[in-house]
Amino acid sequence: MSSYDQGRSGVRRCSRAILVAFLPAILLAACTMQPLYSAAPAGQSVGATLTEVAIDPVDTRVAQELRNRLIFLLYGGGQSTAAVYRLRLTVTSAESALGVTPVESAPAYSITVAATYEVTSLATGEIVLRATERGTATYDRVNQVFANTRAKLDAENRAAAVVADGIHVRLAAAAAKGTL
Repeated sequence: MSSYDQGRSGVRRCSRAILVAFLPAILLAACTMQPLYSAAPAGQSVGATLTEVAIDPVDTRVAQELRNRLIFLLYGGGQSTAAVYRLRLTVTSAESALGVTPVESAPAYSITVAATYEVTSLATGEIVLRATERGTATYDRVNQVFANTRAKLDAENRAAAVVADGIHVRLAAAAAKGTL
């Protein structure tokens, strides 16, 4: 091995040592993550902020299922403490056939629940958050009417739960950022 080769391997070892020494510092410097339920910039915790959101009544079964899930997620099933914000929901539900068998019947169906929502500040009347969330669940149809009805209801409930979870996460993120 020549002296030139020995010099190159020494430089490689030195550069690796420097990289290994500074890599954790570089990775930690780029880390801006914080716990979602820590104190918000305004000093109030995210959980306390979420209890200040009052949810308007809704008029359909699927919307009520979604609202009930949101009530549980936001304040554990109780009521809003002192409402500072109002959440208005507009919920739609659609069913579509997924597959067609050789006898022209569709045994698999999909339920899609979409909720457009807006959070309004009661103090100023301004909309602080507006978004749409969607959830989908599937079910199979059989030759029994009750089984089909129950399967459709279960799929609607599952899709509504997915939408409620998505709304809850967006509200919590807005509270953590201080926009709520």
